[in-house]
Amino acid sequence: MSKLSPVTAETASPDQARIADVLYGARGSAGYSGPYSYFLNDVKLAELANPLGDYLRLGAGALDRRYASLAIAMTVRHWNASYAWSVHSANAVKFGLGQPFVDGVRERKRPASFADPKDEIAYDYVSHLLAAKPVPADLEARAVDALGKLGVIDLVAVVGFYSMIGLGCLAFDPQLPAGVARLPGDNRG
Repeated sequence: MSKLSPVTAETASPDQARIADVLYGARGSAGYSGPYSYFLNDVKLAELANPLGDYLRLGAGALDRRYASLAIAMTVRHWNASYAWSVHSANAVKFGLGQPFVDGVRERKRPASFADPKDEIAYDYVSHLLAAKPVPADLEARAVDALGKLGVIDLVAVVGFYSMIGLGCLAFDPQLPAGVARLPGDNRG
C-alpha cells in the first residue's frame, strides 16, 4: 500500500499554494512541513483549520497563551506527535510554564511543582480529558474560577484541535526538522 504524500511547493495546486502561503507565512515557516502538508490534500479542511488553529494557538480567544501552550504540549505528547512537540514544547517555556514542566510532560510524569496554582488546575483538567475521564465537578468549578467559563471552553477546544494535529502526525509521520529526536515512545522512523 502506498503512503499518502504531503503537498510540496512543487506539487501544490494554485488553491493549495494560496492556503499554504497564508498557513506557513503566519508561522514564519519557509517551507511546507508538518501535518498541514498532508492536510493540504484536502484544500477546504486546511483552509478552515488554519484560522481555528491560529485563534486557539495565539490566545486570541478567552484562553491565555500560557494555558493554550500547556494544553498543546500535553496533547501532542499524549499522541506521541514528535513533529508537533518539536514545534510547540518551547512555547510552554516561552509562556512561563518552565523547563521542569516541559520535561515532566515529555517523560509523562506529573510535574513536581507548578509555577502558578492555575497551571495545576489546567494540567489536571487537560489530564482528565486526555484520559477520557469525566471532569469532576470540583475541578470544573476550580477551572472556571481560574480560567473563566470561556477559557475552559477554549481549553477543551485546544485539546480537541491539537488532537487532530497529533493524530495527523501519528497517521502521516511528517519529517522531523533536522537534529530533532523523536519523543520517547514514538518508535517510528
